[in-house]
Amino acid sequence: MRQIQPWAWLIWLGLICMSVLGLGVTYFVGIFAPGKDINETCAKAGQILDDGYRSQNWKEPGQLFPLHNKCNAYYDIIPAWVNPTLVTFALLTLVLLGAFIVSIITSWKRRAYRSSANETP
Repeated sequence: MRQIQPWAWLIWLGLICMSVLGLGVTYFVGIFAPGKDINETCAKAGQILDDGYRSQNWKEPGQLFPLHNKCNAYYDIIPAWVNPTLVTFALLTLVLLGAFIVSIITSWKRRAYRSSANETP
């Protein structure tokens, strides 16, 4: 049987860290996309700020996911790619974490099997 090398765990950890970093950067971009002044940001985008819509949907800009900060019912300041990318990075992180755990368990089982096989007379 082939043994998993210790450095293989470092590769899994590196991939997990890169995925988490991508998740963090994407979330950072999504949160800070509107800027400080919503009136100015909407005006730069050529959209009218609808105060009535924003007062009815006042929870949207503060929610953690999905990220939304709309000028009106039709225009969102948060780029359209942010939410799908967040989901992709979150799923990728979970899959990589699962693969990392499976590789550790497999390595431990192989090591235990090899040591028990060596002890048998």
